[in-house]
Amino acid sequence: MRFIYLIIITSIISCNTNEPRYPVNYFKEDNSSIVNQIIIEQNKKIDDYILKNKENNYLNSKKGFFYFFNIKNDLSNKKADFGDNINFNYSVKDLNNKIIYDEEYIGNQSYVMGKQEIITGLREALQLLKNGEVGTFIFPSYKAYGIYGDSNKISANSPIICTIKVKSINSTQN
Repeated sequence: MRFIYLIIITSIISCNTNEPRYPVNYFKEDNSSIVNQIIIEQNKKIDDYILKNKENNYLNSKKGFFYFFNIKNDLSNKKADFGDNINFNYSVKDLNNKIIYDEEYIGNQSYVMGKQEIITGLREALQLLKNGEVGTFIFPSYKAYGIYGDSNKISANSPIICTIKVKSINSTQN
């Protein structure tokens, strides 16, 4: 008799539908809020740097970085277009004005506008500069080396200052 009761109870219990078990998210914080916090911290550091260096008239690029012209070329209107070859030098500093990479270390650079990989900040800066111009640009990490750094001297999430000298712009269009 016990055996019959056991079979009846087992069959009643086993007839219930099984509910799937969903994973529990123990990390309630949204990753986007972490990224936003990093951006807010970097913007504060950049703002502090600009306030300490009022002698330079920094402009807001509307693309997320600040810049000023060290040397301006008012005799030319020619900026680099898609496919143009740009020869330039640049140096990299941190927000404490400590040189990370100087022009000699980096060497002469050649870039074909829009056809080669280059950090976003440099590409956008080269679009603003004309032949013979020199500009200083403050790039937040998302315009520079991002969350990984350069795996050498630039650490993760580090804003940088680049001084860029355009030596020549060679047009590929006839």
